Amino acid sequence: YGSQKPEYSAKTDACRTHPTPEPQGHHGVILPDNDYRPDTGQSRSTAPDMPKDAAPDHETAADLVEQGWDALTGDYTSVGDIVDTLGRANFAPLLILPALALVSPLSGVPGFTTLCGLIIAAVSLQQMVHRSSLWLPRWSRAARLRTSRVREVYRWFRIPARWLDRVTRRRLHILVTEPLVILPQLFCLILGAVMPFLELIPFTSSILGVVITALAVGMFVGDGLLVLLGMLLAIGVATGVATLVMS
Repeated sequence: YGSQKPEYSAKTDACRTHPTPEPQGHHGVILPDNDYRPDTGQSRSTAPDMPKDAAPDHETAADLVEQGWDALTGDYTSVGDIVDTLGRANFAPLLILPALALVSPLSGVPGFTTLCGLIIAAVSLQQMVHRSSLWLPRWSRAARLRTSRVREVYRWFRIPARWLDRVTRRRLHILVTEPLVILPQLFCLILGAVMPFLELIPFTSSILGVVITALAVGMFVGDGLLVLLGMLLAIGVATGVATLVMS
C-alpha cells in the first residue's frame, strides 16, 4: 500500500478548484442556465408575459400574408383552408386577415361583412378566455370564394402589410401583455359583434376593418402604441356611429 500514490487528474482538480460560475441576475440570484437571458440578466420567467400568439422576432405582417397565400389552391378557397394554414393556435393572425379583407373590394360581397364580423368576434372571445386552439362553426369554415378573386385581394394585402412592418416596432409593452392586453381583445370582440348590424351603412365595415387591423397588428408585433391608437379610433368611430343613429 505504501509504495502506491493516488493519481489525480489535473483537469478534475482545476474544475474542483475553479468551478464554472453560474449565471446571475441583477441581484446576485443564481438562475438556471436554460432560463438565463444574457441580454437583460433576467430569467425568462420574470420577463413580461407576451401573448402566446405574439409574433416571433423574425415574423412580420408581410410574412403572415405570405403564409395565407399557401392556402389559395384549387378553384375555391374556404375559411377553413386559411385557418388551417395559419394554425388554429394563432389568434392574432386570424384577426388580421378578416380585418384586412374588410378594407378590400371583398367587403362589397353581400354577407361578407357579417361573416368577417362574426369570425372576428369568435376569435376575440376565445383569445380572451385563453383557449388553446380556435373553434369556428362548421358553416363559417365552409364559407368559400373563388380562388382567383381571393388571390387578387391577397396581392393588395401585401401593400398595407409592408407599410405596417415599416412603421411598427415593439413599444409600450404594458398594453400588449397581461393583464391589459384584454382591452384591445375586448374592443375587437365588440367591433366584430356589431359589424353585422352595420352592413347596410356605407363604409362602416371598411372603417371598422382599419381599426381592428391596427389593434390586431399591434398585439401581433407587440406595438402598444399602435394598440392605443386603435382603441382611440374605436372610441371615435363608436361616437360617430351613435351620433348618426341617434340623428
